[in-house]
Amino acid sequence: MRNNFLGNMVGRHIWAVFAAVLLNLVAIDSASSNSPADASSPLGINLNGVSYYTAEQPFLNIFKTTGVSRASPEGWVTGSPNVYNTHEEAYLRLDANGYATTLTASPADPHKPQLFDHISVLLLAGLAGSNGGSGPRYRAGKYIVLYDGQGTLVYTDDAKLVSSRPGRDVIKVTHPTDGIGVNITATDPHHTGDYIRNIRVVYAPYERRLDRGQIFRPGFVASLRHFRVLRFMDWLSTNNSVLKNWADRPHVTDTAYGTALGVPLEICIDLSNTVDADPWVNAPIQATDDYLIRMATLVHETLRPDLDVYVELSNEVWNTLFQQSRYAASQGEALWPGKATSDYRYSIDWYGMRTAQMCDIWKFVWGSDRARVHCVLGAQDANSWTATEALDCPLWTGAGKGPCYKHNITDVAIAPYFGFQAPTTWSSESLPTQLKNLFTELNHGGLIPGDYPGGYLKQLADREAAYSKVLAPYGLPLISYEGGQSFVAFPTYPNGSWAQKLYIAANRDPRMATAYRTALSDWKAGGGELYMQFVDVSTPGQYGEWGALDSYLDTISPLTSAPAKWQALQNFIASDPCWWPHCQRLSNAGKKPR
Repeated sequence: MRNNFLGNMVGRHIWAVFAAVLLNLVAIDSASSNSPADASSPLGINLNGVSYYTAEQPFLNIFKTTGVSRASPEGWVTGSPNVYNTHEEAYLRLDANGYATTLTASPADPHKPQLFDHISVLLLAGLAGSNGGSGPRYRAGKYIVLYDGQGTLVYTDDAKLVSSRPGRDVIKVTHPTDGIGVNITATDPHHTGDYIRNIRVVYAPYERRLDRGQIFRPGFVASLRHFRVLRFMDWLSTNNSVLKNWADRPHVTDTAYGTALGVPLEICIDLSNTVDADPWVNAPIQATDDYLIRMATLVHETLRPDLDVYVELSNEVWNTLFQQSRYAASQGEALWPGKATSDYRYSIDWYGMRTAQMCDIWKFVWGSDRARVHCVLGAQDANSWTATEALDCPLWTGAGKGPCYKHNITDVAIAPYFGFQAPTTWSSESLPTQLKNLFTELNHGGLIPGDYPGGYLKQLADREAAYSKVLAPYGLPLISYEGGQSFVAFPTYPNGSWAQKLYIAANRDPRMATAYRTALSDWKAGGGELYMQFVDVSTPGQYGEWGALDSYLDTISPLTSAPAKWQALQNFIASDPCWWPHCQRLSNAGKKPR
C-alpha cells in the first residue's frame, strides 16, 4: 500500500531546473578552495540559527538575517521620537513580503492614538569582539543599502549616511559596536503604491558579488571547507516548529530568513553544494507524508550527485523541554490509548514509528540513489533506552509495522557533550586557580564530591563505549548529531557571574583544545563514527559558549592564531581521517564540477 501511495504522490517537479540556477549563483573565492581534508574528514558541524544578532553572519545581504516576514509583523520595531519600541507592530499594514505599505496604523483606534512614526530593524547587533574580545565586533567601513520604492531611510546606532540617490544609500561605520539601525521614516509619499521594499544591505567590498547573484559571505564558505557534514537544524528552525504543510514552508524569495519559519531548504542545499559537504536536514515534527515526499524530492533533485544526505525527524524528541516531545506524546497516546504507562513512552515509541515512516518515504523517493540517504534516529546520550525503545517501538504492532529499526533507519545519533557546573566554593578563588580546577576536574576528577572516578571526560568515554555495545545487536552505527563542551552558567548563576567569566575563559584556553582532542579520540576508540560539533560560530554568554568560533571575524588561518577549539577540530580532521567503512569520498578531481 505504501509503495502505491508514494508512487502516486511522487511525480516530477521543477526543482531540477531550479537547482541548475542555484548552482550557478555562487562562486567560491580563492580562500575557500578544496583540500584533501574534504575527502576524509570525520567531523561535521552544526550551523547557528539565523537572526540579526547571529555571530555567524552567513549572507552577503545582511538584511536576510532580520525577522521581516510575510507571516508576522514582529520583524519590525515600531518607534516614536521618545520611545524606541512602542509595541504597535500588530497594527502595521504589511504586503505579502512583510514590508509596510504605509506608516498609518490599522485599524485606527480613536481611544488609542497611534504613537509610532517610524519602523526599524537592527543589524549586526549584540556580537562579541573577535579574536578573544580584542578585535572588532563587525567590520568598519562602508555598507551599501539598496531598495525599491520611494520614501526616506534614516540610519542610527553605528551608521552614518555618506551619500544617497534613489534606491541606493551609502552608509559608513567608524566604530563597529552596537550595530546598524535601518529606519523607515516615510514611505510612499505620493500615495501611488510605490512604498519602500526589497531592502538589501551589503558590505561595500561585496556589492559586486551580490550583484552577480551570490548568496554567501566568502569567509563563511571558507570556514566550512573541511567539514564533512553541515547540520541545518537551527537554520531550519526545527525546535518547536509548527510547520505541517509543504505550502507553508519558507521560500527563497522571502524577504528575510531570521524568522520562525527558518531558512529555505533550497538555500541549505545550495550551501552544501558550494562547500562540498553533505547536508543534514531536519523534518518538522508535524510534517505530513506529502511534506516528507516533497522534501525528499527537492533534495534529490537539487543536491549534487556526489554528495549524501542525512535526514532526521525534528530534534531531541526525547527532550521534554521541547514542544516536539509533547507533540509526540500526544500523538502516541491518541494512536495507542491505554497501551503505555507514561507520556514519555508514548513520545519515544511514536517518534520511532514516525522516523521509520519517514525513512521509508525518503528511501523510496530516492530510488536507485537510496544508498546516499542516511536516515537518522536521535537519542539521549545519557539514556540508551531512548534509542532501544524507539528502535523496537513495541507499541507499533501489526503487519508491516514495528520493529522500527527494520524500516530503513541507518544511524543512531547522540550528543556526546562534556562539562559540569562549577561549585560555588570555587567563586572565591582567582581565575587562574578556577581554570586549573576546571581542567583538573574535567580530565581527572577528584575535586567535586561524588564526581565520576577519572573525571567527566572519562565518564563520557565509558558511556560512549557502552552505547556502541547496546546498538551492536541492531547493526546500526553510532554517530553524533551534536557534541563538544557544555559549560553553561544559566540557570544556576546569573548573567555576568564569576562562573560565566570562568567558562568563557576556559573556552578560550589552550587546555580546551587538549580536552577536545581527548573527547574526539575517545569517541573514535569507543566505536563512534561521524562527529558533529555544536556549533560553528556563537557569541559567548550566560547561555553557553557553544561556538568553535566566537565571531565571524575570528582568525581561522594560520592555525596557530585560531581559537583553541577551532584548532582542535582542524587538527583532528588533519590527523585522523575517517575510520568507518566506505567513508572516503572521491578526490576533488573526480567530483562533478560546480
